[in-house]
Amino acid sequence: MANDLNKVLLIGRMTRDPEFKSVNGSSVVNFSIANNRVYVTNGEKKEETHYFDCVAWGRLADILKQYAGKGKQVAIEGRLQQQSWETPEGKKASKIRVYVESAQLLGGQGQGQGGGSGDRTDSSNSYDSGVSSGYDDYPAGDDDIPF
Repeated sequence: MANDLNKVLLIGRMTRDPEFKSVNGSSVVNFSIANNRVYVTNGEKKEETHYFDCVAWGRLADILKQYAGKGKQVAIEGRLQQQSWETPEGKKASKIRVYVESAQLLGGQGQGQGGGSGDRTDSSNSYDSGVSSGYDDYPAGDDDIPF
């Protein structure tokens, strides 16, 4: 039986400051990102924006709480998870969230949180939740490729 894959990679801007909570001693942040798509149809340039609810746990949550804020561009990698519930009116409802496994803050220092003018990209702002994909455990030499 083949394994299924649930992986998402998004780059967007945070729509609000991360909301921090502590759940049973573990840190958790909830935030949303806006992701823009520009396309041309019938010779007319159009733009659409999609919003994604995200959640991060543990050390990654602490880091995002400290360094990320509204307007900050962020690259996130994670998995989608659907939550279902019943409303007080008895209707079924559901929501899909991105459970963030790693994140990288993009843009220079001073960008986000009201914007900034730095042109320097600070690539040292990459953070991983410590969740292994399993691929890092496999040595990737040319002789190890099965095809």
